[in-house]
Amino acid sequence: MTIQIFGTVCIDKVRKIEEFPKSLGTYTPVISEQVLLGGEASNTFVCINEWIEKGQESVKLVVPPFVNDLNGKFIIDKLKQSTDKTSDKNVIFTQIEEINENSFLKYTPITDIYVCNKKERTMFGIGFPEIDQYMFECKEIKEKILNVDLQFGPNHWISLDTNYPLINKEILKKSIVTNTNLFIMDQELDSVVDELSKENTSIEHTSNLIFQSSSDHFGNKDGPVQEFFNIMNQWFQKDNGIFKKFLFILTDSKNGFAIGGTWNNEWIEPYWFTPSTIPLDKIIDTTGAGDAFRAGLIYSLVHRNQSLSDSLEFASASGGLNCLSIGGCSKTPSLNSINQFLKSNNKNQMFL
Repeated sequence: MTIQIFGTVCIDKVRKIEEFPKSLGTYTPVISEQVLLGGEASNTFVCINEWIEKGQESVKLVVPPFVNDLNGKFIIDKLKQSTDKTSDKNVIFTQIEEINENSFLKYTPITDIYVCNKKERTMFGIGFPEIDQYMFECKEIKEKILNVDLQFGPNHWISLDTNYPLINKEILKKSIVTNTNLFIMDQELDSVVDELSKENTSIEHTSNLIFQSSSDHFGNKDGPVQEFFNIMNQWFQKDNGIFKKFLFILTDSKNGFAIGGTWNNEWIEPYWFTPSTIPLDKIIDTTGAGDAFRAGLIYSLVHRNQSLSDSLEFASASGGLNCLSIGGCSKTPSLNSINQFLKSNNKNQMFL
């Protein structure tokens, strides 16, 4: 079985400030700045790569193309460093050198992240739509991604995030047709189901489908728990119940998450999961917390075949502990630190 993580790989410029400006046109000093490897896919992969065994090649990061400039070289160097203890075969570059000059790729993707002392953050990005358009419209790149770089079928997993919707739609369609296991973060799904229905394509998917999203995307941040169940039930009632085939996880930061749907062909009645939390005064930066949660769930539930309940505890610990440092993957939690956290909260320790 191969677990493939496809999606955002970028540079994160993380700037720390005291507080966000209260009005436009005012000056806000930056306390510090760090330039780091970032992106949902990178953050998830680096976490898992911290935990897997030396030489293990079953978890792969499939990297979208980017500009061959100093920023692009920075990303390549950081990815190589992340695989020093495992295998460089775990990183697959979709780049095709002979067509690197094109009208779409103008910037290596960069996200400016502003983190304030109140533990909140906001982000600005450049270069992401252009890469998505390139992967979607360039025939050679699209065919390489769909027919060479990614492996499809019931023995494989593909995990996607939200920043490349055009190429993601093509990957999702092929995944559903080939019965590939999917772990999706924040990706819009309605149009994919609509297109497959118009093409009279069967959606009798029997492999596992996981959908994770947060209140940052669908709203209701710090809102009533019941509203999360309302949102989930609305999904389950759509399109003749096709979304009941998914295991839905709707997170609300430290407050916990709603989970329900289908896992291993068994129905799980939606319920609220309240995790053990990190003390607020120890939180430094919440960037990548959802990515580290996804990494924990993929590693424990899929890679190590642990129970759903234990895997949710492991994933929650991973997501929380990832907030103890700046950036999404600059200092990912070790198995030892996760087990110490689980033990201190009277939870089952794992992978000792």
